[in-house]
Amino acid sequence: MKTIQLQVEDDNYESFLTIIKSLKEGMVKNLAVKENDSIVDDFEQKKIYFHKCLENIENGNTQLLSEEQYTNQMNNFKKNLKSKYANN
Repeated sequence: MKTIQLQVEDDNYESFLTIIKSLKEGMVKNLAVKENDSIVDDFEQKKIYFHKCLENIENGNTQLLSEEQYTNQMNNFKKNLKSKYANN
């Protein structure tokens, strides 16, 4: 399944919804409409989150892993889980 995010001008909104709703049943799932304010809020929340992440990396409070380190740690984690719950 793919997710598509679109911006539709207010004067085209009703026509756009009519087109989407006329599509074959099951083609479109989870149709959600966001007003511009919520898009700005989402952006601001993500901006704050990533700014904090960057600060934590720069301050040394968070360890930034290479792709290889991450892959090794996740593989070890999965192996540990399998061995821990193998008999269940």
